[in-house]
Order: sequence, then C-alpha cells, then structure tokens
Amino acid sequence: MPSKVKIAAVFFVLLGAGLTAPTPRAQYLGPGIRTNIALTQQDLAIIRETVDTKIHGKAIGTSAHWSNPASGNYGKLSLVGKFTRNGQQCESVEYSVGTHRRPVRPEHYRLNSCLQPNGEWRLI
Repeated sequence: MPSKVKIAAVFFVLLGAGLTAPTPRAQYLGPGIRTNIALTQQDLAIIRETVDTKIHGKAIGTSAHWSNPASGNYGKLSLVGKFTRNGQQCESVEYSVGTHRRPVRPEHYRLNSCLQPNGEWRLI
C-alpha cells in the first residue's frame, strides 16, 4: 500500500528550528501530524543542507538523497512544483524520510516554501 503524502508545514518548521524529540515512540509534529521516525539535529542539518544546495532553484523533477549513518536515518527530496505567490518565487518539495533502526515505513511530506528578499527560503 503506497504511503499517503502529507501536507505538513510543521515538519518543515521543525527542520528550520532544528527541534527533535528523541523518543522512539510517535512524535507529535503539529495538529494531526505524527511521525514515527525520530530525527536528530544532525539529520535536520543534513536535510536543510541538501534541500538548500541540491533542490531549491533547480528544475522540477530534481531529486537528491540524504543519509546519516550515525542515526540510521535517510531520505529523498524531490522538487515537484514551482509557482508564484504574492510576487514571490515558490516551490513545492516532497520529503521522504526513513530509518534503518527499526521496521517503520518511510514517511512522506509535501511542503511549500517561497524565496524571501534576503535569499532564504521560508515555509508558507
């Protein structure tokens, strides 16, 4: 059964803030959103670096993989759309996150962000 893509702005906010919960139980990521994969701060830094250098500003369909042998976590990032919102260049990125630590299906999120005047991408 294919995993359902979740629109989870809170996940990206946690990426930006570098927040994690170390528990192996389900983590609460925001209203109605839970993840069973505990991401470390190092995971989040790797994800941020990957999306900033290999995804944002590239062609639709661009994908990049990331992994962290220290945590056993891995994933794939894919640029799935571009659009304009309030005059800003915006992108839709699909995030897949998995772990080798225990049997948990990879989880999928689709998040939208826009390029700010200061050159940073911000979740919308």
